[in-house]
Amino acid sequence: MRDVYIINPKAGKKNSAVFFMERVKTFHAAHGGAYTLCLTQRAGHGEALAREAAAQGDAVRIWAVGGDGTLLEVVRGAANRENAAVGVYPCGSGNDFVRTLGERDIFMNFERQQRGTAVPIDMIRTEHGNAVNICSLGFDAKVAEEMTRYKHLPAVSGELAYTLSLAKCFFGRLADPMAVTITNERGETERYSGEFMFALAGNGRWYGGGFCGAPRAELADGLLDFVLIRRPAYHRIPGLVGRYKRGEHIDSARFSDLLVYRRGTRIEIESPAEMVSNMDGNCVRTCREAYAVMPGALRFILPEGVVL
Repeated sequence: MRDVYIINPKAGKKNSAVFFMERVKTFHAAHGGAYTLCLTQRAGHGEALAREAAAQGDAVRIWAVGGDGTLLEVVRGAANRENAAVGVYPCGSGNDFVRTLGERDIFMNFERQQRGTAVPIDMIRTEHGNAVNICSLGFDAKVAEEMTRYKHLPAVSGELAYTLSLAKCFFGRLADPMAVTITNERGETERYSGEFMFALAGNGRWYGGGFCGAPRAELADGLLDFVLIRRPAYHRIPGLVGRYKRGEHIDSARFSDLLVYRRGTRIEIESPAEMVSNMDGNCVRTCREAYAVMPGALRFILPEGVVL
């Protein structure tokens, strides 16, 4: 079994990459095993490195060392490869994906990670690249796009960057006209239309530096959780944001006239207006998008003691 560590040197605190590499060297000096340390040099480099590592065909564990963006790149390079398993050391600004599975500190425990077990989990297929956590279209995605302006500022955490972006986007267009088609696990379709703030497809539960958008999502059930929020009146928004952040919107009476919640295998969204589509923080502009489940597409390493 080889270990390949794909490290984003810009993630985390200063010199965190150097510190992590020293931990790797110390562990393997004591326990043996072939390993490779790789530093990403540009956007998309992690995907290329992961694809190269998986393409060799032998059993390999590919570790994403960074934030959700680093994990996304590694996942895209290693998906649908039976010989490759992906793990994550979450040391970025948001680290939302691991929140579905447990505390961040568990995933930063080197020994528990190395004794972990690889299990199949689902992914999300989109028209602009696959994802593993949450995809969204509309206002929420505009917030994610705007967030990139703030998250690299000194002393600005992922959660604070999201909050600043959220505040700015409220002064722009709040909702988009959408025609939405949802396909359930039996192949039946439902259609919705109108002005929606956003449409969300969740494989994981958390995004945006701590917002629980899909609180009932499961990583390995072969389904996605779909959340649509219709346009609310501006005066209602302060009473909605906190509940949405805590994941209380599914059962909240305050969302009863705004919320569409379904579980299924595919959602398609069209609009005459250009919208932002967000795939685990990677954003594109489009008038049409589709998110579909990819059952068991990724072998993911759970640290010792963590279960789905």
